[in-house]
Amino acid sequence: MYNRDNITLKLHREARGKYIGKAMDDIALGGDTYTFEDALLQQCLQEHPYLHPVEFREDLRWMLQQGFLQIEGRRLYKNRLLICENTVAERLATILPDNTLPQTDLPTTLAVGDTILTDEQRAGVVLALSHRLSILLGPAGSGKSTLIQAISQQCTEKGRQVLCAPTGKAARNLRDRTGCYASTIHGAVGIRPDEADVPVVWNHVPLVVIDEASMMTLEMLLWILERAPSFCRVVLVGDPHQLPSVGAGNVLSDLLTLGFPSVTLETIHRQEGGATALRTNIKRFHQLTHVDQLEEDDSFQFIQASRHEISAKLCTQAVVAYQNGASTQVLSPYNKAGALSAVALNAAIAPQVNPPLNKASVTLYQHPQLCDGDRVIITKNSRAQDCCNGDVGVLHLDDMMGLYPIFSIHLPDGRTPTWRHTGHLRHVLPAYALTVHKSQGSEYDTILFPVSPSASSMLTRNLLYTAISRAKKKVILIGDRDALHAAMQKAPPARNSKLVAKTRMLLHRPSA
Repeated sequence: MYNRDNITLKLHREARGKYIGKAMDDIALGGDTYTFEDALLQQCLQEHPYLHPVEFREDLRWMLQQGFLQIEGRRLYKNRLLICENTVAERLATILPDNTLPQTDLPTTLAVGDTILTDEQRAGVVLALSHRLSILLGPAGSGKSTLIQAISQQCTEKGRQVLCAPTGKAARNLRDRTGCYASTIHGAVGIRPDEADVPVVWNHVPLVVIDEASMMTLEMLLWILERAPSFCRVVLVGDPHQLPSVGAGNVLSDLLTLGFPSVTLETIHRQEGGATALRTNIKRFHQLTHVDQLEEDDSFQFIQASRHEISAKLCTQAVVAYQNGASTQVLSPYNKAGALSAVALNAAIAPQVNPPLNKASVTLYQHPQLCDGDRVIITKNSRAQDCCNGDVGVLHLDDMMGLYPIFSIHLPDGRTPTWRHTGHLRHVLPAYALTVHKSQGSEYDTILFPVSPSASSMLTRNLLYTAISRAKKKVILIGDRDALHAAMQKAPPARNSKLVAKTRMLLHRPSA
């Protein structure tokens, strides 16, 4: 039985206020730049249910006195996030009134290879090349990658261009789609030098393009704005209806609210010809509020199932698809809790697709058992192995009996990262089912997704949209129609950010 006094004593022995710092980190991962005292207490109680409010407030006061946290009005900040928010606001307030750059002469017809740009894509090129900071928006399949190529080709100023993305998988996809070198934002700015081929000399950079900018944190934006010279064009490319960053900030929304110039691509080029429901639903999703407004055909299907049938029906569909080698991915709203979590679905699907009998297997750390031939995802970028966080492939346990065990992962494009120590398996997880968050930046022919009332706390409009927009050809939703309707009406919770207010205050500050 828990003893409150013993729990409190243990907390103080470990490090006074350490649990508060951990709670602040968790709040930031959820997207908030700051929080309030009551919300912070509730976060702490999730990990330490016997923590007394009086002791919490004493520890919080001590954390503030020691400078581990900062308070602004009633808002509580981690030090780095307060500095980050204030510094970004100052940068934006400097850029916004002086955002235009000289126009670039463009040919009458803009083309990338054999693809002639549409009028809206051309408008995007003009916008990007004539502003210090601009935003290009569009749903999946709207030609954003082609637009990035065109911008890169038409920016003829000397200096190395920087193409980057928030995650390793998104950066690799950007490279594959455009044929241009791309790295993570961390690699480009030198935070993680091993994620870039060569260091960037920022004094001479004429263009920065950030793909998948919906996943960009406030801190990432700061890194770019601190380094980009005044003549540089910084272009954020993304889909505002997708899930926002795992980390503090509301970058795309805040920049649009501040009035930074943007162009939205409306034309969907994906799934042209044949079935059209998927294309239409993705294009119009931000306008849809009722489940009956979703179109259905061979490309977008809903399979009715009771709460108790969803898992079995989903797994049956998934097993057939994986056994046939189809480009399919099962997605889940959450990672661990419940029968429809990624962990539970992996446990149900794996032995049917890849029976473990008489196969080499390994169980390390807190990971589930992995067998030779399992579908897995890599969770850490490795330039040395030419793989990245988000790569999905097939695990091969080549030699698990020797002094230096060997395992490799065969990826669809032919890459085969290989390791000689099973310790690296801590960066490998089953991938028959992934969370929607882990799927961001990736695409598959077919997406399978459960819709259940049991997941109502997680099912929001942008999570549902992010899930279905991972599909290039087909979406199969399995579950409860009322739960799907509720998800379409549920906006994501607002994030705590003062970036807009602080920027506006600086813009209207009387000059000295």
